[in-house]
Amino acid sequence: MAFGTAPQPLLPRRAEERLGARHRQILDQLETQFLERGFSAATVAALARAVGCSRRTLYELAPSKDALVLMVLDRFLHRVGRSALDSVDHDAPIADQVRSYINGALELQRLTAAFADDLDDDPAARRLLDRHFRYVMSVSEGLIKMGIEAGEFRDVSPAVAAGMLAGSGLYFSQPGILSDMHMTRDEASAEMTDIVLRSLRNDKN
Repeated sequence: MAFGTAPQPLLPRRAEERLGARHRQILDQLETQFLERGFSAATVAALARAVGCSRRTLYELAPSKDALVLMVLDRFLHRVGRSALDSVDHDAPIADQVRSYINGALELQRLTAAFADDLDDDPAARRLLDRHFRYVMSVSEGLIKMGIEAGEFRDVSPAVAAGMLAGSGLYFSQPGILSDMHMTRDEASAEMTDIVLRSLRNDKN
């Protein structure tokens, strides 16, 4: 079943495949740098030192630091999205499909406070994340709609239910929320998913 149009990658797969192994390794290293430490304060020279390459090599990947940040972020988001979709067993009950997809998609929210702060201050990066988040909403809504049509879920608004599932991930990603709840992200996500899926269950079946 189609779930809407996924965001087009800034670095298409074929283009990435044409990159050398070292360039792909650099993209992986930059992803780790950005996710752990943020990106706003880093210069191209500092990034080059951090990953052990020249500034020229980074400019071979993207024409500017801003473009490089977007490429690395988009590559990460696409990988998480593909993994979430691949985790879905389409022969399983719809509730299990929703659970598998949401658990995979919430990897998008495993961001450090430094990275989350930089996203808030970077409109282009935030728009990119929002496009991917909207696709997570679209897939979640499509799965819930399937559950309603199959009689597994009650007749509710799929968009509202999808918003409850996906939006909770954004809430849990805010600094300090999980520590105040005395829960890990996995524990909070699992309980949130259970609550929503129990509310969707059609007890007439």
